[in-house]
Amino acid sequence: MPAYGLLIACTLLASLACAGSTFAQGKGQTLAGEWTSDCLPIGKNGRHGSITRVRINDREIVATSQIYAKSSCQTPTVQVNYRGTLSDVSANERYIDFTHAVRAITFTPNIDDVVRHYNKASDGVGCGLKDWKTNIPASVAGRTCTPLSFAGEGVTLYDRAWLEDGDLRFGNFPFLWSAVSAADRPSKPGDLILHRTGN
Repeated sequence: MPAYGLLIACTLLASLACAGSTFAQGKGQTLAGEWTSDCLPIGKNGRHGSITRVRINDREIVATSQIYAKSSCQTPTVQVNYRGTLSDVSANERYIDFTHAVRAITFTPNIDDVVRHYNKASDGVGCGLKDWKTNIPASVAGRTCTPLSFAGEGVTLYDRAWLEDGDLRFGNFPFLWSAVSAADRPSKPGDLILHRTGN
């Protein structure tokens, strides 16, 4: 059976690194819209896949990472969802600073094998929960889901974004959940590249 905890960790930690140029904030560009990653290989020998989609407006940031059993992004296994309140957006020519307050973070196991694995796990893979059900989301806000510790509901996180040629990279989101002050803002973009797929 695949190590579903590892799959989530790989997705959320961006071990699916993509090489790219340094992203900069250009005049007239905005975070608002829908952003989607490619189907990216994760897990041992890249045998599984994931797609991340982020929607942003002037008040809200919503993200979904769907993990798949196959590297071609077929057969959903686990979905990770985030919803936050966006505020304090400030752009310059190099990047965009913003904050977002956690409203919800959930995991939804899509298949029975994942449910059984989470309910049996004693090492934090199941986020300390023992009542997982297929296709029923469970809150993981404020919980440790090995190896990640998610921020709790209501926590404000500080981040930075870089835009170039219609693509978006965040510094922390959706992988680092401990940046609780302006001093914690990242100085460089993360590895996950999101393409603009809607307004």
